Amino acid sequence: MRISLNNVWLTNDGSADLHSWTDAYDVQLNGRQIVQDAQFLRALAAQPLARGNQVNQLRFKVTRQHASVAEASTFVLTAFSSLPVNGVATIVCGAFGESPMTCVFNAVLEEMPESIFHGTRTDTTFVLRGGLITTVPSSTDSVVDGVSFATIYGYPQGGTLDGGNLADSLLPTALNLDGGSFS
Repeated sequence: MRISLNNVWLTNDGSADLHSWTDAYDVQLNGRQIVQDAQFLRALAAQPLARGNQVNQLRFKVTRQHASVAEASTFVLTAFSSLPVNGVATIVCGAFGESPMTCVFNAVLEEMPESIFHGTRTDTTFVLRGGLITTVPSSTDSVVDGVSFATIYGYPQGGTLDGGNLADSLLPTALNLDGGSFS
């Protein structure tokens, strides 16, 4: 799963090697809406009424491999302040052998509750909060930022190559996305 906010990629942009910048993992979605408990005189129970105002909270992690410890630590310290605060979140979903599907929603970067570095590697958790998530009509290729692309993933059989590092378990086979950067 690849995710961008306001044309800035929070996950792998498709042009970077998946060993150095992963797609989203540990993805969690929390959908909520306003619910009113209607109290009726002498009723056996209250009646919950759906009032709408649906909100989705999308939480995911990304691992990046940086060129130096200085670059990794600087990324951890400045990423939240240098990223867009809101915009259209674009989510590209798919796996090896599948046609990718694209979803979008208006969102804000609510928080980055965890951003740590281990030497030259950073592990960052992003939380996007917004309205309804909708699917972009499917075609042979997906379109993000006006660019048409197809994504092919190759996953190794068995566990990860180093016994647990997700960045080493994803292998690019034919990627040709054009994306933004964290500059």
